[in-house]
Amino acid sequence: ALPRVPVPTTVTITDTPSRAALQQWWRARHTDPDRTLAFADDAPHTFAALCACIAAREHLFFLAQAPTGEVIGAMWLHDLIHDAEGTPRAGWLGTYVLPAYRGTHTTQAMWSLVRHALEACGIQNVYIASHGANTRAHRVAETHLGFHRVGLFPAFARFGGHLTDCLILSMRVED
Repeated sequence: ALPRVPVPTTVTITDTPSRAALQQWWRARHTDPDRTLAFADDAPHTFAALCACIAAREHLFFLAQAPTGEVIGAMWLHDLIHDAEGTPRAGWLGTYVLPAYRGTHTTQAMWSLVRHALEACGIQNVYIASHGANTRAHRVAETHLGFHRVGLFPAFARFGGHLTDCLILSMRVED
């Protein structure tokens, strides 16, 4: 197990990360054995595919860093829903925190910044679909991020080639 690193008092996010920082995040996420419970089969499988999603604005991507520039994690909105003018108004939240920063309220610190950035972009609704067995993510989403449990939806997404039940959560209770 990696030692836990305290969350820096000043976490920053950027929607224009350097290629090196984005690659550092990708390597950590791509080699993490926990990814099998965290990312459905339709998530980008290569660094190039991720970069293409970000460049095409299919993902609203925010990389989180410590004041030293060290990569902490990232949050992004995917499967965006646009209004008639093409402005994104809703989407599904993805999150990945590097292992050394887990368990130290990193996700909560990131969400505070990302939520503000999304609201400034006009995002009105945010949802989470989490693998039914990913209880750690469920607890973080409800307890630390303030999301509301909608319910367990059977065979919602493919993980490892298998249709899997997912817990659906929403940012606003009225959603």
